[in-house]
Amino acid sequence: MKKPEPGTLQTYASLRFSGDALEPQRLTAILNARPEVAYRKGDVFKVSRGHEVRGRTGVWVISSKGDIPSLDLNEHLDYLLGLLFPEGSEAKLNRLHELMRECNIEADAPCFWYGEHGAKPPVIREDIRDRLARIPAEIWADFDTD
Repeated sequence: MKKPEPGTLQTYASLRFSGDALEPQRLTAILNARPEVAYRKGDVFKVSRGHEVRGRTGVWVISSKGDIPSLDLNEHLDYLLGLLFPEGSEAKLNRLHELMRECNIEADAPCFWYGEHGAKPPVIREDIRDRLARIPAEIWADFDTD
């Protein structure tokens, strides 16, 4: 694997699914992963400082933050996509597509990168872009430097 660009201070990625009819336990069952955040539309949940909010739509999020020690963003995305494409299998992706159609669920892939002043942001590999497009999940890049 390619090393991260010099000057990288922090990086992580997430897969986020959202939709009014999203049932978190169904996504958890398909992906066989524990989400960082998950709630149905209308559920009350706590945000920072204990403040309670009512979900305007259903959300299910898994993140590489804290799970992958690497500073290479592509390794974080590979980790998350490994949940959907284990050893080349299409079974999870097919079940996910079915659920996304049935419940009108959308997906995106927020990517966070923070580097030293003048550091070059990462480039997301084409094979990762292709796998995200197959979900489909739009990439949201939050890249910044000191």
